[in-house]
Amino acid sequence: MNAAVKILVVVLAIAASGCGTTTMRGEPTRIAIATDVYLELPTVAELTESFDAVQAIVGEYEDGSYSFAAHIEARPGSITIVGIGALGGPLFTISYDGMEMIATGAQQAQVINAEYVLADVILTHWDLEWIKANLRGGAIAEAGHRKQRYITRDGKLVIGITYDTSDPWGGVAQFTNIERQYTLQITTAEFTPQ
Repeated sequence: MNAAVKILVVVLAIAASGCGTTTMRGEPTRIAIATDVYLELPTVAELTESFDAVQAIVGEYEDGSYSFAAHIEARPGSITIVGIGALGGPLFTISYDGMEMIATGAQQAQVINAEYVLADVILTHWDLEWIKANLRGGAIAEAGHRKQRYITRDGKLVIGITYDTSDPWGGVAQFTNIERQYTLQITTAEFTPQ
């Protein structure tokens, strides 16, 4: 199992290990979403959204299926994602303020690289034009009346996202990272602009 796939599987599997806080510091983080393809996270000035969302997430990797709930809170200047386990207890919290990312409880839930969770949320739900401006080494496009997003590297598909509505926050999104060989079924149960 390569490191990137292990990270996702470990996010979804609830196993205990390690200590609890990981902090990444510096300028807006550049996250590898595939080999030689990077997403630059928003700056403080670009974090302008204000909403709350609740999602049910089912991840698939090889013969395993893993599920958790995600509570996402965005406010001007910050975004926070809280993973909740099947029994209602918090698995992890990821906070990003445009300069620093803090992942609490991440290693207990085995979220080794918490930034991947944030990158998948942004790729699935953020404005297409913003992603285009902040994607390095790849390209993103939409098709099917905004019901599909494709991220390619040198013309080859690396990530595919399909939606059952034209609103990325409405209904169900299917996120497939072809290179890392995992899928996420993301069902938005609630989206509330603030």
